[in-house]
Amino acid sequence: MLSDRNLNIPFKPLSGLLAGVPTAWVRIEGSDAATFLQGQCTQDLRLLQSGDTAFVLWLSLKGKVMGESLVLKAESDAWWLWSAHTSGAALVERLDEFVIADDVTIVAGGLEWTQLTLAGDVGEAWLRVAREGREPPAAGRAEAWGGGWLFAGRRGQVRVWDWVRPAELVAPIGVESAMLTEAALCIDRLAVGVPAIPAEFGPGDLPQEAGLETVAISFTKGCYLGQEVMARLQAMGQVRRRLVRVAGLGLAPAAGGELLQAGRRVGELRAAEHYGTGWLGLAMVNLLGLDRAAEICLAGGGAVSLVDYP
Repeated sequence: MLSDRNLNIPFKPLSGLLAGVPTAWVRIEGSDAATFLQGQCTQDLRLLQSGDTAFVLWLSLKGKVMGESLVLKAESDAWWLWSAHTSGAALVERLDEFVIADDVTIVAGGLEWTQLTLAGDVGEAWLRVAREGREPPAAGRAEAWGGGWLFAGRRGQVRVWDWVRPAELVAPIGVESAMLTEAALCIDRLAVGVPAIPAEFGPGDLPQEAGLETVAISFTKGCYLGQEVMARLQAMGQVRRRLVRVAGLGLAPAAGGELLQAGRRVGELRAAEHYGTGWLGLAMVNLLGLDRAAEICLAGGGAVSLVDYP
């Protein structure tokens, strides 16, 4: 968790429920679905069984990050893609581009699906009551439940589950109490350095620049789009930029501002959210020539503290 040494902000554990619609809920089916997905995403899907999930990236030929999602193995020849940040339309467009003669059908779910996000102690307690004492699924697992799927999403620093189900079903009881907000979810993920892909980390960036190679890339699977670039970077063992957590005092500045050190550009602010007396954010920082002891500020004023030291 982010300490309060820079901002003196007491961080409260995230806990509650948030109802909405999924950003991405895409069904992929057909006799070639497994082979097709295996050749497109960064994780090895061959050993996934029904109910297993994997966090994957969708790359360009040059290894740049086009999107992210959980891949959920459903019944035979059927898969679901879910994402908190990459739109379903973007995932469908990315996949459709590479369907040639494959027996694959790709369909993006719309408003006919609803989503309930459950976080922390309140979310877990609600699930235990609704599921008559059954444990919520652990990371990497999903359960068919209530006409849809319940799984551990990838959002931030606390236990968070997402339940996607048909909107036509009766709304579950008690959802209105202890509500979360999108702002709270955003602060929680920024506190542990999870970027929204592709809005905050995307088509101009390599996975290694955000440390995503440790959670989203298999270096032992066969060919996939962008695999040659990933293998080359793995062999080199270094990148020239790094996405880091940053913080400051006062109101949150707009994303996109330059970070300066002694008048020289050293990075770019990618995200910032106000919290308490200050703000938290993410910035892409150039590693070459960065003076860790010298002050960093935003173009136009405002000191910036590096929470992470690249």
